Amino acid sequence: MRRSPIPPRGRLAGLALLAALGLACAGGSGFESVPEEFAWEETAAEHTSPLSGENLAQARLEMQRAQRDLRHYSHTLRDLRSRADHGSYNLFSSYLAAYLGLQLDPMLAGDWQSRHPELMALDANLRFAKAQILVEMRDTGRVQDVIEEIELRFTGRENMLVEFPIGSQRSLGDALKALRDGKWKG
Repeated sequence: MRRSPIPPRGRLAGLALLAALGLACAGGSGFESVPEEFAWEETAAEHTSPLSGENLAQARLEMQRAQRDLRHYSHTLRDLRSRADHGSYNLFSSYLAAYLGLQLDPMLAGDWQSRHPELMALDANLRFAKAQILVEMRDTGRVQDVIEEIELRFTGRENMLVEFPIGSQRSLGDALKALRDGKWKG
């Protein structure tokens, strides 16, 4: 019979260590007791970190969908106002304010997409569409906030093509000038 080079106490300690590691792995991760406030921070970090691959494609699709929605919302808002349907206009304006705050603003909260080569134009287009809707809603204070944010995020890229007003293209610099001049016309 062959003797092990490890003394019996060493084998016993090794087995105890393996058992403890096995229990640690099988016993759960302990995340069940983490307060919900920390879960929100994980979600927020996902929206503020640069993406690549499939996550980048998903972010692009979400931004494109939001841009299509904003186009439709802008046309609907303008039509309601031109028909002088004040009740529907006010109701839809309330919905749009909630949509901008709950859906669009979190999507645009991170600054990485303003610098990402594949998303920067979409990011700028969404910001201009938001501003156009705010002009329609006659919220000039928030329009000015969007203007300042666009200027800050896209400094040095004034020649980039953007969609403003919705349906036409112009350089970012020209679009900012038109937005500044038109913010009181809503």
